[in-house]
Amino acid sequence: MTRHVALGGEFKSRGLLSGRSLPEKLLLFIGLALSAFLVMLGSFSFFFLVAALFVAVASILTTMPTAINEGRSLAAIHAERAYRLWQKTTGTDVFDPVHEQIAAERLKTYQHTTQQEQKTPRKQRTPNKQATPNQQKTARPKGFAVRRAQRRKATDQPAPLMIGKMSATEVPFNTRERLTVFRHANTAPVFYTAIFEVRGSTGGVVEEDIEDIPFIGFGKVLARAARRTSAISHIQSFTRSVPLDITDHISWLSDYVHPEAHDHLVRSYQELCLDVEQKAEQHRSYWVLRFDNLAALQRAITAQTPGPRAVHDAIVSEAHALMSQAVTHKAIRSFRPVNSNMAAALLAHLQDPYEFSIDDPDQNLGSVWQRLDATKTSKAVLVNNRAYTRVAYIPRHGFIAGSALPVQSMRQLVNGIVPAVIHSVSWVNEVVDARTARAQAVSDRTSDKAKRKSDAEKGKVSDGTEHVMSSSSDQRGADLMPGSGHHGVKWGAYLSFTVQSEEELLAVSTQIESVATDCGIERLIWLDDRHHMALASVMPLGRGIR
Repeated sequence: MTRHVALGGEFKSRGLLSGRSLPEKLLLFIGLALSAFLVMLGSFSFFFLVAALFVAVASILTTMPTAINEGRSLAAIHAERAYRLWQKTTGTDVFDPVHEQIAAERLKTYQHTTQQEQKTPRKQRTPNKQATPNQQKTARPKGFAVRRAQRRKATDQPAPLMIGKMSATEVPFNTRERLTVFRHANTAPVFYTAIFEVRGSTGGVVEEDIEDIPFIGFGKVLARAARRTSAISHIQSFTRSVPLDITDHISWLSDYVHPEAHDHLVRSYQELCLDVEQKAEQHRSYWVLRFDNLAALQRAITAQTPGPRAVHDAIVSEAHALMSQAVTHKAIRSFRPVNSNMAAALLAHLQDPYEFSIDDPDQNLGSVWQRLDATKTSKAVLVNNRAYTRVAYIPRHGFIAGSALPVQSMRQLVNGIVPAVIHSVSWVNEVVDARTARAQAVSDRTSDKAKRKSDAEKGKVSDGTEHVMSSSSDQRGADLMPGSGHHGVKWGAYLSFTVQSEEELLAVSTQIESVATDCGIERLIWLDDRHHMALASVMPLGRGIR
């Protein structure tokens, strides 16, 4: 029997603080504290009471996520606008690797010249009265690019704002293969990621029970990663789909078709080739393991041989154990660790698929980042002045509520888009230990039951939102019962597509939204004005959970 899963039902947050981010909570607490201070300062006078009430109400309303703002608060929207203005002022909405490299070289030349001047004896440094100002003292280079180069370490390469501080180290995975471990230092504490190329089950006609085996196996892999002893905190499932290029086949065919072949036969095969070119795709699938459970990672590091490579040895050991278990549970057929050259080719291809092949062996991580321009259009980010990439995400309330979907339904987003288009699908899972997930489920269930009882006593007629949310929390409570072996997960789903002209953006967006509807997705939110930052969520970097 086909397995089903219910993902919809989370229309809004529960309680006063639920749904607010940490900055929004801080802003709310500051507003409430300020209102209390005004009350005490005015000794309960009318003017100060009104001012305190205004501050309290304003702090609550501005930090409250609302459905009309796509689950975001007014404070978050205005903060994002201010951030975009800052990007425009500093020029970080356009990343040009050539410009960044020139700024770094200018700064390096200035620092070298300054060091030479400091080593020169003082008498020889006395400026000549007839010398020009430029000859007397080396001018310090200016500009935001120079400041960014000054903040970077000498070993770090220029990277877009969406990437930030990220470094890579290639380590042995086994006797034959090597693995690249990425270190992300944008947040404190840092976390690590590793990429694996995976092969799924074979296609064709199979029985329903056999078809569900990979999904059951993937659930077991997530459950293993969710244990408190596991250093893995996130598992990202990433798929890249590219239309099939039949140019080589046509070239071969032109040399082997007999000159006296029947016209109807040649025309029929030509129509078949054109139909295949429109529908056929090439797919690559990857898993990204993110190591963000610091306590478990530190225990794994302690078990390794002390030294500078202990953290990488611990990551390799954890990753090898998890990926081997995935093969054992038949979640995947096989896997291959991604080394630095493979990772560079993949990242370059995801930015500009018209210039770089996904298997380009000549790429390196030192020059992988391309020119990204967010100023040309708000509907996409322009890469190398020829590739337009648009990114969307599926909100928590984006799936059809009140109905369970087959676990195979998301396949249509991978291989069901006709005509074929270059696109990516990224699903990030942040695993949560059963005890923590169960406590959250109990809290949500209690809140929903109290809300439902209060509405019943008041005779309030609901539009069905509370009923759907209550059913969702009841289902989670039943799934997370002690002894079930189930754990919790927070998920983030993203997809993107790339076209060669701005005129194609809206047409392809409509095409993808139509396919998403067939998958049980009611709503996609396109990240307009944010595509240059959101591009990182559709890359195998283990990011995307907000």
